[in-house]
Amino acid sequence: MTPSSPPAIILLTGASSGIGAALAQSLASRRAHLLLTARSADRLTALAQRIHAAGGSATVLPLDLAAPGAARHLFDEVQRLGLPIDTLINCAGFGLFGPLADNDPARLSQMLQLNVVALTELTRLFLPELLARRGTVLNIASTAAFQPAPYMAAYGATKAYVLSLSEALWAEYRSRGLRVAAVCPGPVETPFLDAMGAAVRSTPLFRAPLTVDEVVQACLRALDSPGPTHIVGLRNRLMAQSARFTPRGLLARISGAFLAPPAP
Repeated sequence: MTPSSPPAIILLTGASSGIGAALAQSLASRRAHLLLTARSADRLTALAQRIHAAGGSATVLPLDLAAPGAARHLFDEVQRLGLPIDTLINCAGFGLFGPLADNDPARLSQMLQLNVVALTELTRLFLPELLARRGTVLNIASTAAFQPAPYMAAYGATKAYVLSLSEALWAEYRSRGLRVAAVCPGPVETPFLDAMGAAVRSTPLFRAPLTVDEVVQACLRALDSPGPTHIVGLRNRLMAQSARFTPRGLLARISGAFLAPPAP
C-alpha cells in the first residue's frame, strides 16, 4: 500500500472479545479501516474507542449473527454505508462441550447458524465485491476440523465444514486473484473456553491452550500468504498431519479419550 492509497476496508465478525478484538487492534495498526461486528454494542464501542485513540479507524455494527437473516442484514448495512470491503474475516463462533444429547437444542441451532450458515452467507454475499477488488476471505476454523471430536461433535463438524469450504473456495478463485485462507488454532485462552463450561478445562486437550497473540500472529501471516490452510502451533500441526494416516474409527476413539469430560 502506498502512502497515497486509501486504507483497506476490513469486515471483522466476532470482534468484541478474544481473538477478534486482539486481531482488530493489530489490523488497525496497518492503517486499515475496520468494520466491527458482534453482539455486544458496548464492547464494540469500547474497542473502537481504543482503536481511535491509537490513531486507527473503525465503524461499529452491532449484530447477532446467530439470528436467521442476520448476514443479509449486515450486508445491506455495509452497502448502505458505501464502504466496499477488501477483506472479510469470519471470526465469530462458539462451541458446545459435552455429549450431544446434553446440548441445549436452541443453543445447538444458534451454533450451527453462526458457525456455518452466517459464515457461508456472508462469504457468498460479499464474494462478487471481493472478486472485483481482488480481496481476501479469512476464516477462523480449528484443529477440531481434522478429526472427529467426540463430546464436541457438532462444533467439530462445523469447523470441518469451514476448513473444507475455505480450501475449496481457494481452489475455485485463486486464478481470479481472490485469496481464501483458514486459520486452525487448537484451544486458545479466551472467553470462548469459559463459555463452554468449567469441565472442558479438565480434559487433556485443553490443558495447554495457545495464547491469543499466537493466533493473531498466525492470522496476520495468513493474510499475507498465498496458501489456504494455516495450523497454529507445532503440536497442533503434528496432530493434524498424523490424523491423515490414522483409521477414522481409531482416530475418533483417540479424540474421545482426550476430550471426555471427567466422571461425575
